[in-house]
Amino acid sequence: MSKFAIRLLSPAKVNLGLWLLGKRDDGYHEIFTIYHTVSLFDEVFIREGPLRVETSNNIPQEENLVYRALRLMEKRLGKELELSVYICKNIPQGAGLGGGSSNCAVVLKAVNDLLGKPLSTEELEEIVKSVSSDGVFFLYGGTAVGRGRGDIVEPIKHIDLKLTLIYPNVQAHTGRVYSMVKDVSLTPDLDSDKIIQSVLEGKFEVLENRLGALAMEIFPEMREVYRFVEYLGYKPMISGSGSCIFYIGEASQEVQKAALLRGWKLYQVKSYDGV
Repeated sequence: MSKFAIRLLSPAKVNLGLWLLGKRDDGYHEIFTIYHTVSLFDEVFIREGPLRVETSNNIPQEENLVYRALRLMEKRLGKELELSVYICKNIPQGAGLGGGSSNCAVVLKAVNDLLGKPLSTEELEEIVKSVSSDGVFFLYGGTAVGRGRGDIVEPIKHIDLKLTLIYPNVQAHTGRVYSMVKDVSLTPDLDSDKIIQSVLEGKFEVLENRLGALAMEIFPEMREVYRFVEYLGYKPMISGSGSCIFYIGEASQEVQKAALLRGWKLYQVKSYDGV
């Protein structure tokens, strides 16, 4: 590997709907979701040096998905990687926006390119899957269907949207939210083809997120944002297991004022297809 210093953009995602289909034998839940990357980014810097991964918010290296994935990549390649990664975190944690998963996929893909692509896309997918259920999506970006644990990804036609994201400054823990799932939360006979077609036609009234609804039972801060957005006449949606609430459309003055007064973080974004 020759000398290098590169900067990458690592995008966030929203889930345009998420349905729980049933419990799997491995203890996880079978899901159906539609992923969509948006223009909110972490910045990633890769340089030569001994292998280490640092973040602006001081995530311990051993807990970082990027570090764990790079160690797995070393095993697959049979050699040590000599690079250092620094991630400037702009995507809030515990928001359901996939920041860590995005970092993981973006870095693996870039390192593989730097090395001359010794690993196939399928091999990269296997590494990402082992550390993150939704990380595989970020190898593709754009708009895609997620099945299985969210790790079976099928890109579909990309749609262009303007969205407003509201983060209520509370971190939702995915495992805790999933522990709330009961049979009543499941939709085993979901017509996924109809949902995909509706989204591609801009008919977003079909979208829901049963997992996100459970998160609101745990975090009243989410419920406050959700009800406020609903009161203004928008269709509020929840990304992943929360805590981010979003809607399709630009931020009105009422939303901007409320975010300022209540300490919510507001992000005005658009669709991103540049992964």
